[in-house]
Amino acid sequence: MSDDDSAMLRNRAMIVNNLAMLVKNKCNVSASLGGKETLLTVLIAINHKEGTIVLDYGSSAYLNKKLLAVKNPKFNTVFNGIQVAFHVDQVTIGKFKGADCFMIDIPDSLYWYNRREYYRVDTPTLNPAYIDIEIAEPEEDAKLEYKEAYALATAKIQQKLLAAIQEEIAEEQQAWQRAYQKMTIDSKIKAKRERAIFDEEREANPVMPDPKLARMVRLNLSDISMSGCKLINTDPEFSYFLQEQAIFDDRPFVMPHVTVEVSFKILSVRLGVAFRAEDFEELVGVTFLDIPQSIEGAVLRYVQDIERQSGLLNNA
Repeated sequence: MSDDDSAMLRNRAMIVNNLAMLVKNKCNVSASLGGKETLLTVLIAINHKEGTIVLDYGSSAYLNKKLLAVKNPKFNTVFNGIQVAFHVDQVTIGKFKGADCFMIDIPDSLYWYNRREYYRVDTPTLNPAYIDIEIAEPEEDAKLEYKEAYALATAKIQQKLLAAIQEEIAEEQQAWQRAYQKMTIDSKIKAKRERAIFDEEREANPVMPDPKLARMVRLNLSDISMSGCKLINTDPEFSYFLQEQAIFDDRPFVMPHVTVEVSFKILSVRLGVAFRAEDFEELVGVTFLDIPQSIEGAVLRYVQDIERQSGLLNNA
């Protein structure tokens, strides 16, 4: 984040007013501890007369101690799509309603960048975040077009699930072969006999996909901001269900550190640029709907983790 001077507030009354909004909404804020470490806390109260702000005391004694030792720490958050950041001289420990808390002075300046699209980062291709979309089973009176699209989509999902099972079986077989090569002769005789029984049982009772996943379309993220994200669809069979203005409620949003549920609306759908001519790629832009502060905090952490890792790679 670059501190654009046009977004920097220095008027004391405006700073206090804007911080009071964050306090009222009990906003999560991330405190930088140096390097890649951060501490996630919450703005609890503001004392206008004393010029101080109360923040929630963290659960990690190690991180709490580190924040208290940091000089000129930086705090940042996102409030209703507005990017917010500020520095303070130091953090001290205090008491609020009988419990330990962090205390900071009201900052002299406040970065208040009101553009939702600004805080957007490309997501990593390794261990990507993803959202699962469930497609509804057609009713008896559903249009033929929907029934045909549903049949194509679920067949594709089944194909993917079976391929994943076959891959797991192949990996297990390779692992068994590696272990078998290291066995003694006596152990190999016993292991081979047990393996034959295992293979017979698996052939008689093949592993089948979980029926709960039969209607789940998994879409990886291409990028993300606090207001929404871009999803990647690589299967034309799913396109019918990814129409502009379509709304999906309470869908699992799986990030490396946490899984939350989000509701969203599709704003745009366009073809991407596939690596090969025969490949298919569709970019689906979505906006989050009614994201609570707890989930905003989880998304904020994910965005910051991406930026931090990108910075570490660039500096390597």
